[in-house]
Amino acid sequence: MSDADIDLSEPKLGPFASRIQQARSERELSTRAFADLAVDPATGYSPSHTTIWNIEQGQPVKVSPALVRAIAVALGQDLREVQIAAAEQYIGMTTTTLGTSAAGGGTEHESTGDVTAIAHVPGLTADDMPLVRDLLRKITEAAP
Repeated sequence: MSDADIDLSEPKLGPFASRIQQARSERELSTRAFADLAVDPATGYSPSHTTIWNIEQGQPVKVSPALVRAIAVALGQDLREVQIAAAEQYIGMTTTTLGTSAAGGGTEHESTGDVTAIAHVPGLTADDMPLVRDLLRKITEAAP
């Protein structure tokens, strides 16, 4: 490998880290102030400012439901979206919304406004998972 093959650009932040960094920047919060806002409503868990810093730096942290819920509260963002960002950053999962169109539009449930999505490893598409697509379509059709 030559020096020309080495990528010297800034490492790309993961989606979980990016959400935290953007929120802290926009609200001019220190990691300590952000951590103080991050309290899981279910358990009362609050991550340390060091944990917040580690997430932003792309360092490994012990990801738990309580941590993700606490971060969602501090971000003021939808829990599902924050869960998806954490899963993508820490375990390499991504999501695809399922729809009836070839363009991949989401299947929105009229009663709840929820969109059906599946988590998968990068590189797979809903077309690669026909059984999952069919099962979710049946569930969606049966929903009130």
